[in-house]
Amino acid sequence: MLMLKLVLDKQKETKNLWLLAGIFLFVYGLYFFLDWLAHGSFEALFAAMDTPLFITHQFFNIMMALLAALMLSLSQIKLRLTNTEPAGSTSIPFLSFILGLLTFGCAPCVIAFFAAVGITFTPIVFPMANLPWKFLLLGLMLIGFVFIVRSIDKGVCKPKSLAK
Repeated sequence: MLMLKLVLDKQKETKNLWLLAGIFLFVYGLYFFLDWLAHGSFEALFAAMDTPLFITHQFFNIMMALLAALMLSLSQIKLRLTNTEPAGSTSIPFLSFILGLLTFGCAPCVIAFFAAVGITFTPIVFPMANLPWKFLLLGLMLIGFVFIVRSIDKGVCKPKSLAK
């Protein structure tokens, strides 16, 4: 519990808040870009989604970006404190983006890329502009977040600032 409390206290520092905000904006931009790629243009995006559905998609994008930013930020703080990184801390946000690309993102681009290297792939298209994929992805990211927080909490290394 000491490690998790220390990491959470360090997260409140200005430089770590800037890191969190920067990662959040970057990842949110990626998810918004995936939504845009899925429709081809902003006009098609807004034509395909009515306002409540668009707001729902953006809510999911914000939640996924916040989770990814928290995972990366907390992991970087632990890395700075102990020189060890929680297991899966950087791969989970990366895999979430890849899953987003393969499912609710630019499916034609991905299909064309895989076809060029001999892999046949067809994503399942869901209603509400593929919103169920975002439910699935948010659930996977929540599981990853819990895993990373537990990994930080169970950290065996003593922080450099507390080592004697």
